[in-house]
Amino acid sequence: MKKLLLTTLLTITPAYAFDDVLIISPTPVNSVIVKDNFILDAKPLFTIDNEKKFIIIKPIKEGKTVIELTTANGSEKLDVNINKTTNIDLPKGYNMFEIDMPPSNIEIPLPPEAIEIIPPPTIYKEEKGGK
Repeated sequence: MKKLLLTTLLTITPAYAFDDVLIISPTPVNSVIVKDNFILDAKPLFTIDNEKKFIIIKPIKEGKTVIELTTANGSEKLDVNINKTTNIDLPKGYNMFEIDMPPSNIEIPLPPEAIEIIPPPTIYKEEKGGK
């Protein structure tokens, strides 16, 4: 009976796979604060060679929240609504796209052509032995 009840509950409850989102700021991001951490997780992406303008948004469950960004030019508030999709009201100059699907205007560079590598010289050892 327990197995039947559990199976019924699992088939009835909806399951959504939320898409992760990358937000690109026009100025470097200093900090990111999410009003409700149970709805989404937002982290700035800091690497050695980027300009610290990227924020990764990972939705956790449906709901509405606000993301407060502190940038080099001041602070911004982004209203976020997560249902089956992630909807973010972006200020002017900000861009957003799903991480799984880059926008059509971005060109992915091809890998470099194969380079012929010259093998190292072989070293011959003299055989030991005598007369």
